[in-house]
Amino acid sequence: MIAGALLSIVAATGCKESRWTPMGSAELVLSEMKLRGAPAVSRRLDSDENFGRTVMDGIATGDSVWLEVAAKLTPASSAAEASLSIALASALNHAPTRVLKVLGDKYPVEEVCGMPFLRADSAAVVGYYDSATASLQKIAADSLQSMRVECRAALDDAKERRLERINPSYLIKNKPVAPPRRVRRSVTKPKQTVTAPDSGSSD
Repeated sequence: MIAGALLSIVAATGCKESRWTPMGSAELVLSEMKLRGAPAVSRRLDSDENFGRTVMDGIATGDSVWLEVAAKLTPASSAAEASLSIALASALNHAPTRVLKVLGDKYPVEEVCGMPFLRADSAAVVGYYDSATASLQKIAADSLQSMRVECRAALDDAKERRLERINPSYLIKNKPVAPPRRVRRSVTKPKQTVTAPDSGSSD
């Protein structure tokens, strides 16, 4: 299936197709960018389904060369933009540092870290959230700490919104229960007995 998806790239470069072609497919895309320009290759994401699928699958692995491809691409349509966000979100689990370095104006943090999946059940949402947040904890570069915090915030927000949309009862069941408030009992003072004056006494 992967080899079939690479037919368009192989034909363009004149290379012989083989089972090892996928290993060098990112380099082929970069070469095509040098020959035809990044805008032309970016438009090909929409016009060539096999090419687009290969690029998205490659970026999703978190491979450094594929993420270089992502950095050079500029999505020409909303569909390509959404697909690239999904691919980068998948790559976040494998190479969080490299992914955060790619994010910015072209690939906003809130989009990539906002779980941009088309379909997902509650188990998939929780599973991705757990793995992505664990990956973010591995980032040590000081220059990426603010972006890491921003990405984590987007993950937290996306998790709550998606779970509420998929299964509102999930949030109710898993919402932390606040400890019961202690009611302070007011101490009632004993009533003072007022003694009436003795009217029967005389001077």
